[in-house]
Amino acid sequence: MQDQVTLLFTRRRRNPVSWLIRWMKPRSRIALALSSHVIIAIGDTCYEANMLTGVRKGSRVDILKGQTIVRERVHYVPDLAAGVAFLESQLCTYVPTAPGWVPAQLQPLACAVLLMIHNNYDFGGALGLGLAPGENWSDPSKWFCYELAGAFLKACGRNVFDELERICETALLAISPSC
Repeated sequence: MQDQVTLLFTRRRRNPVSWLIRWMKPRSRIALALSSHVIIAIGDTCYEANMLTGVRKGSRVDILKGQTIVRERVHYVPDLAAGVAFLESQLCTYVPTAPGWVPAQLQPLACAVLLMIHNNYDFGGALGLGLAPGENWSDPSKWFCYELAGAFLKACGRNVFDELERICETALLAISPSC
């Protein structure tokens, strides 16, 4: 018996970063990508690679705040437990501490900046810098959302990305939802 997981392809309206990612990862030369983000949903629990926090876990309601779902893709996987164990091992554990010299009213901002700098998000991959030759999409030290979804499916036993140098929306949408 195979378990099912859902990949939620999303974007944010009126968000320049969302538009930039859709432009950098187009479906074709003339069409923007449908989404700027993908979320892995297992029941009510969701995982994502987020620019502000790195890889995180949360409820569907919390993770989807401010997102518009543009496509849902259900995948059947042979080993969901291995995929969940992989995701849990990738969660960002960095806890920022503002330096003592930062004024009290600026400490939350300092902590947010430190978290962005030290989390495990792959900014280069997200902004298209992953197009450079030799970029390893499966580098476990940093992820952007499409890479994380591809690595999760691979950890679940879906070895469909072995020949690809990079993972983006089109690669995730192109694979068959069943094994």
